Amino acid sequence: MATREEITRQALALSPEDRAYVVFELERSFAEEPDRPASAAGHAAFLAEIKRRSAAYRSGETKSRPAADVIADLRKVASREQPA
Repeated sequence: MATREEITRQALALSPEDRAYVVFELERSFAEEPDRPASAAGHAAFLAEIKRRSAAYRSGETKSRPAADVIADLRKVASREQPA
């Protein structure tokens, strides 16, 4: 049986059209899995968002907050949302 690395190397040697076909088929196969991982499109969107936020932080457009403050705020919100 071929290893992941061998399969990856072979897939990368394919034409762009064939690589797109393989990606489509692999992505489609996840729909059949009950605990499917994030889709390739979702992964790409996540990476784009991370890049956008990183650029905004580096440019000074946004600022960071101490993690302890963020966690404290989340705990306050969570305590208000719990039924009495």
